[in-house]
Amino acid sequence: MDMSNASIGGRIREIREQRGYTREQLAEYAEISANFVWEIETGRKSMKAQVLGRIAAALNVPTDYLLFGEISYRPNAKINSIVSAQPAEVQKQIEKMIAVFLETLSIKEKINSDDNNSEQE
Repeated sequence: MDMSNASIGGRIREIREQRGYTREQLAEYAEISANFVWEIETGRKSMKAQVLGRIAAALNVPTDYLLFGEISYRPNAKINSIVSAQPAEVQKQIEKMIAVFLETLSIKEKINSDDNNSEQE
């Protein structure tokens, strides 16, 4: 497992190209400069965890894949085919909706956990 800047950058470039994004588009989606994307992809610069997270979210891949080159889960082919059939702008909206949905589930799970802990006390 190669976690060098060059390997991480290469994986980012590979996924970006598979998605059909330009460096400028990825930069916009990840809220960084296009020059910084180039520096990351060429292995010239490393990045903070927050930037890695934004790039992973923009490319719709787990950070594990960008760091290690491996995916620790099995992708859902049905969901992937439904989403990938949509235009890029719709895909971005779906990603946002999924993030909100997962955040809502997380909050609900925490509330339920807190309620269970209160009942046990």
